[in-house]
Amino acid sequence: VEGVRESFSSDLKEMLIFEEAGNYIVIKTRRFLGSDNFSKIASIVRSLGGEYISAGKESHFKVPRKME
Repeated sequence: VEGVRESFSSDLKEMLIFEEAGNYIVIKTRRFLGSDNFSKIASIVRSLGGEYISAGKESHFKVPRKME
């Protein structure tokens, strides 16, 4: 989780909750992000090989954990 968390700037980290879920790190939002912050976060998640899961109030980002 820490490796994924460190990919984000401190202001973005404050808006997010990071959780381990099986083979993924799930990233949930603490509050409404707005389009600018959403774009920044989505770009970082994609660069880590992750994706956005649109599921209403349960929407989240997920990033695959690196299996050594």
